[in-house]
Amino acid sequence: MKYRVVFEFQSEDSAMSDVYNCKDEQAAQEKFAELRDSLEHAVDASTCEVIDDPNHYSVINREEGIYGYVRLLEG
Repeated sequence: MKYRVVFEFQSEDSAMSDVYNCKDEQAAQEKFAELRDSLEHAVDASTCEVIDDPNHYSVINREEGIYGYVRLLEG
């Protein structure tokens, strides 16, 4: 089975997105955790709407125009 980790982040100053194809579930989980940590450090979650599910993490701050997410997909 293939695993893919999808990442996107946008703020007023910058935008970035990427897709990582992983060889196995463990590698995908590690990449997901790394990117989730990056989002947590980039924005103050206390000022955002947050979705925190096992395979989906996202933050949205509508006032500042910031959003980001990371998703782990199988298939």
